[in-house]
Amino acid sequence: METVIDNVAENAVVFDYTKFLSKSCQQRLSLIDALKYLVPSLEITVKTTRNRFSCIERLEEKALKVLSSNASDTQNLIRLLYLAKQEGIKQLIVYLPYSLEQHQLDEINNKINSTIEFVQDNTEQLLFILD
Repeated sequence: METVIDNVAENAVVFDYTKFLSKSCQQRLSLIDALKYLVPSLEITVKTTRNRFSCIERLEEKALKVLSSNASDTQNLIRLLYLAKQEGIKQLIVYLPYSLEQHQLDEINNKINSTIEFVQDNTEQLLFILD
């Protein structure tokens, strides 16, 4: 299932899961987010103005809304990969604070049906090739 690669494709998107965990613990509800809950039609206006962001910026924004520091790393990575597929990302490099166990990698691979590779022998950097 996993292989070692030395050269990563230049068009891969990088997501730092460690930074995400830090951000998610510090995240506070913005005024726009609070207004979206009160006035659902406001979300349409906000969505149209956010289209100018890059796919990684949209991925990070969605990840902060969908992923949870209370969920397991496996569940979060599965959700992250679904979000990446929605954004049309074909290759996603995820930097982890620690290595995942084999059963976690197997579970992710079974749910997402992707190829998982280590980046330059580093088991804390995973390249997901999304189909």
